[in-house]
Amino acid sequence: MKHLSHSLESALMPRLPNQSVLSRFFAGLTALSLTVILTGCSNDDDAELGETVDASEVDSAEYVPASADGPAQNVPEPNLPAVATENTEEGAEASFQYFWEAEEFARLTGDGSAIALVSSDACGFCLESIDGWESSYKDGYWTDIQGELAAEITDIRIASDDGNETVAHVYFQLHEPATDFYDEEGNRTDGSFEAPDVRDWFALMEYDAVAQRWKIDWLGLEDSVDWEEE
Repeated sequence: MKHLSHSLESALMPRLPNQSVLSRFFAGLTALSLTVILTGCSNDDDAELGETVDASEVDSAEYVPASADGPAQNVPEPNLPAVATENTEEGAEASFQYFWEAEEFARLTGDGSAIALVSSDACGFCLESIDGWESSYKDGYWTDIQGELAAEITDIRIASDDGNETVAHVYFQLHEPATDFYDEEGNRTDGSFEAPDVRDWFALMEYDAVAQRWKIDWLGLEDSVDWEEE
C-alpha cells in the first residue's frame, strides 16, 4: 500500500486538486462569508415532578426529517465521546467518526460548530464545509439526506512527525447516500444526486496536547494526494 511520508512537511502539505471535493455539494448555492454559529441545548434538571408540561413543547422536540417541504427539525446533536481525548488509536478513531457525525449534522442544520471542534485551521475541507452549510442555510437553502453518511475506516496508522507530534493517517471509504438540495423557494437544485456514492478518501489528523483533542489537518479524496512509495 502507498503511504504518505512521515515528515511534517509531507504530512501536512499534501497537494490538492484544483477543484474542491465539496464543490458539487454547493453547486447552485450562494457562497457568503464564514460565520461560525455556536449553539447548544440544555435540560432543566431542577424541574419538579408535578410540573405541567405543554404538549406542544413535547411535540416540538421530536425529530422531523427533511423533505421537499422544508429542512429537518430538532436534529440530535453529536456527542464527542470521552475516549476522543486520548492520544491513542482509539482516540483518533473516535474523533474521526465524530467528525462525520458533525458533518451530517451540519448538512441537516447549517450548524458547523461541531465540525470546528475537531478541525484545525489548516483543514480546507473543514473550513469550506462550515462556511458552505452555514451560509446556505442562512440564505434559506436546505439538504435532505436519503440515509446516513458513513465513513468506513480501512486502515489507520499512528506515527510521529518531525516535531514529535502524534499524527494519524486514516484511509477510509465514504458512503454518501442520495441527497436532495433545495433552494430558498423549495426548488430541487442541480447539485442533487440520486445514486449513493462510495469513494476512497484520506484524512490526516494530529493530536493537540494542549486541547487534549484530535483534530483533522487535511481531508480529501485519496487519489488527490501526492503519494510517496515506500
